[in-house]
Amino acid sequence: MSKRNLKIAKLYAISLLCIVYYFLLQNSNIIAEMVKKSERGRYGSFPTFFLSGLFKYGLLFVGIGIFIIVSFLLIKEKIHKDRHRGNHGKGEGVPSITAEYEKTGTSYKIYLRNETDKIVKIKDKFTLSPNEEKVFTFANRDSILLDIGAKFIFGEYGLEIDDKIGQIAGIGGAYWQKYNIPDNVDYGFVIVQPGEGDIVTE
Repeated sequence: MSKRNLKIAKLYAISLLCIVYYFLLQNSNIIAEMVKKSERGRYGSFPTFFLSGLFKYGLLFVGIGIFIIVSFLLIKEKIHKDRHRGNHGKGEGVPSITAEYEKTGTSYKIYLRNETDKIVKIKDKFTLSPNEEKVFTFANRDSILLDIGAKFIFGEYGLEIDDKIGQIAGIGGAYWQKYNIPDNVDYGFVIVQPGEGDIVTE
């Protein structure tokens, strides 16, 4: 288990413990006994009743709060990844980030498969033989040049592709599973025959 997943599991465990302790206090007579004993004190039972109630409902609030926040962040992350991958499958347009994109040097994992009958060279990186695939890391300040004329760059609004002959098709939806692309990959593309890619050529 990765450190990130371990941290998420710990947060859910804390959330669950808080909720369990709340129900234990709710269904026990501990607070009632404390209030009863404090009636003989100088200030009566109200301070004990108030503080114990604050502690009890605080546990419930913290437990539910942690659960909601962590779940929200995980759902948001999944939506963000799905948006990168595309939702319509192969050949339905290159996914992009809709908000203005800031180049921070963040790295992304890209899946690239060659479905042509020719070797494709990716400048300064590697070559792809026919029906070969590869997952590689791409920083958002860099660019990727293919010898077929296509270019991967991060522009003002996210990942952009300059593909004048239409040989790059984005992968999303059911095709993501079809190609057995790992979950930690951010973008998936296939190199196809000229004119069969996402960008329509004349």
